[in-house]
Amino acid sequence: MKEKTLEEMLNVEELLHLALEASGRERYDLSIGYLKQAYAKACEEPDDVSMRPEIPFLLGAQYAQIKMFDDAKRWMREAVALNPQFDIAVFQLGLLEVLSGEQQAGEVTWAGLDYLPVEHALRSFRDGLLALSYERYGEAIEHLRQGLVTGLDNAPLLAEMQRILSNVEAQQATQPSDAEATPDGVSPESGAEAHILLTAYRT
Repeated sequence: MKEKTLEEMLNVEELLHLALEASGRERYDLSIGYLKQAYAKACEEPDDVSMRPEIPFLLGAQYAQIKMFDDAKRWMREAVALNPQFDIAVFQLGLLEVLSGEQQAGEVTWAGLDYLPVEHALRSFRDGLLALSYERYGEAIEHLRQGLVTGLDNAPLLAEMQRILSNVEAQQATQPSDAEATPDGVSPESGAEAHILLTAYRT
């Protein structure tokens, strides 16, 4: 009888724990490996994988960390397909799509957050990022501020939204008060909404 490997003896929960620990050490290679093993084990029991949308979500997050955005979107889409009300997965997928230049797809995805209360932070962040992608900077600042005031139990996301808000506010502070201007490096006539958002996101 063939002896089982250590990986084969680990259950889904143990693999998820190891994946998160590896991700915390920025060992995304190990994290992806553990998550794929967890996904394979969950797929052995169809009912199990349908209840574990966090596995493809975490895979998408790891791929985003290493800038493999096509893979990140593929796994995020699976997470959303498994649970259309997995709000953080819907938010992150929409953001990935918009940042990838898929503005229409991102807006369709983000419409999936409409079921949340109007005052929910994710709706405010979504509305702020959409406004930013269309160069409506004052509106973007207002929504982002509202989302940060409302708060969310997700410190990394709050930090990212604060960074984007600070970037937009800094860009606007250097512009004439009677006109909103496009961030540096983006041509006003380019029509590249995603590039505008990307500038604020990466600065």
